[in-house]
Amino acid sequence: MQPARPEAQVLLLYGDDTQAIADAAAQLESAALADSTVGDLNMSRFDLEDRNTSEEQIQSAIYALPFLAEKRLVILHHPLARFKTAEACQRLIHLLDGLPPTTRVVLIVPDRYQGSKGWEILDDKKRGKPLLEWAKKGGQRVGVRELRLPRQSEMTDWILRRAKQEGGQFTPRAAAELAALTGNDTGIAVQEIRKLLTYVDFKRAVEVDDVQEVAASGGQADVFKMVDAIATGESRTALRHLKILLEEEDPVRLFGMIIRQYRLLILAREALEQGISTPAEIAKRLKIHAFAAENIIRQAQRLSLTKLEGAYRLILTTDQMIKSGQADFETALQTLIVQLSTPQPVP
Repeated sequence: MQPARPEAQVLLLYGDDTQAIADAAAQLESAALADSTVGDLNMSRFDLEDRNTSEEQIQSAIYALPFLAEKRLVILHHPLARFKTAEACQRLIHLLDGLPPTTRVVLIVPDRYQGSKGWEILDDKKRGKPLLEWAKKGGQRVGVRELRLPRQSEMTDWILRRAKQEGGQFTPRAAAELAALTGNDTGIAVQEIRKLLTYVDFKRAVEVDDVQEVAASGGQADVFKMVDAIATGESRTALRHLKILLEEEDPVRLFGMIIRQYRLLILAREALEQGISTPAEIAKRLKIHAFAAENIIRQAQRLSLTKLEGAYRLILTTDQMIKSGQADFETALQTLIVQLSTPQPVP
């Protein structure tokens, strides 16, 4: 893939790491502001998911002359939400081909990676693929930057590096603890890193105890506590954790965390039944840190593989109910937690 170059007149940023995309966009804006003596008068930002934004407005911003500067910057978020048909995509490409030399355009396309199918938007022939192919053939004039989420197994090192970028430090064990709580959600991880570095006033490295005291009050940590209550049949406790989580988390993200937890538990239980029992071995198989594996093993030992597989079937049924509109997220999750908490084997 062609790397992005500083001199590229058009820059395409895409991927599922929204934090990395936001960081890259912020750097470009800061650079543009540093080169200007008139603030952001030479910068235009459009989110094309906003239906009130017209193609005429975009064209006007692109063809406007910079004021007391050599260049102006135009940032288009979700461009394929507006130019979403093959014909419209060609109009966008035509517009980019005709840019005046005084304008630089940044295209920001948040996307979802689907494994062998590739990217949901930019590998879709009827939507974004023509744009991606055009960008890759653009030579030095067009930069392409794919920003993909790190793997879960990479998050400990990612947190250590990010903490240094933020001006502080984590111990490796503290980074592993935080990675277990945030998963590979880099946006949440950055928020927690900043919160923890502020907690220690940037005067020392963040320790495991700091993470447990400051960061472990929500997110994946509370999902773990909720599953603990489910495992012991404490439905009221599990529902209390769910209520807290629903107040703090986006329901879609919360459901994703529940799915992730049960996937890890099934994999860990299968490993245990195959005689694989050490945290290091299970961490390698699950692609998580050994510290996180210790907690997963403890929980998996309390649940049979039959019950875990039954629980996963219930989760899939819940997913179908939500997607078909048979139940809203909150009601569906409450029902799911009650079903999972029953002491009888899950059918």
